[in-house]
Amino acid sequence: MEGLFSLLLLLLLSFVAVFFHLIRILFNSPVDFSMDWNLFLSWIPLIIAFFADNFTKRFGKIPVVLILLSVVWLAFFPNAPYMITDLAHLTVDYERDLTWHDVIMLFFYAEVSLFNGLVSLYWIHRSWRRIFNRVTSNSFLLASLPLAGFGVYLGRVRRMNSWDIIHDPQLILKNLLESAMDRTALVFSMEIGMLLGILYLVLWVIVRFRIRYNRKS
Repeated sequence: MEGLFSLLLLLLLSFVAVFFHLIRILFNSPVDFSMDWNLFLSWIPLIIAFFADNFTKRFGKIPVVLILLSVVWLAFFPNAPYMITDLAHLTVDYERDLTWHDVIMLFFYAEVSLFNGLVSLYWIHRSWRRIFNRVTSNSFLLASLPLAGFGVYLGRVRRMNSWDIIHDPQLILKNLLESAMDRTALVFSMEIGMLLGILYLVLWVIVRFRIRYNRKS
């Protein structure tokens, strides 16, 4: 299946991130297993996008199925860039060995999680392009970026998570309405969206250049 190599590579990187965490545990220091949980959550949109990409390639235009998959993907997509905000937990002590280990460890977790999100965005965008026209698919792409940032805000500041959509939709609605009027939430959403957009653009250019180069070869 297309994309299987990418999944295996990202899985290997995830194991490397966990290895950094195991080293931290060997120091007999307090650890936060929420990092591993957050990394796992970043895999959910990746798996959904992987399925959507292969489904649309094999079965063609079934827009209803893709829309349903896209909604579920969008609900979990913010979990990927969310780990960037875990860098806020760093405590700086330049003479402490664990400070530098924690910097590398948290950065690696955030990096792998972000990779998962960007690859999932590429796959779901490619699925949209197969089913919808260019304007519609690119509109979905542009809308998903600040929405992802808004989801990160809800998770970090409002302490919400994707599962609340199922077991506490009223609380989700309450936080949505309150956050929509919060300037910090809007600025945060746009900046995370801009960060994702720039990184995705780099990924897109690299992938498209590789495809064109292989065709010429």
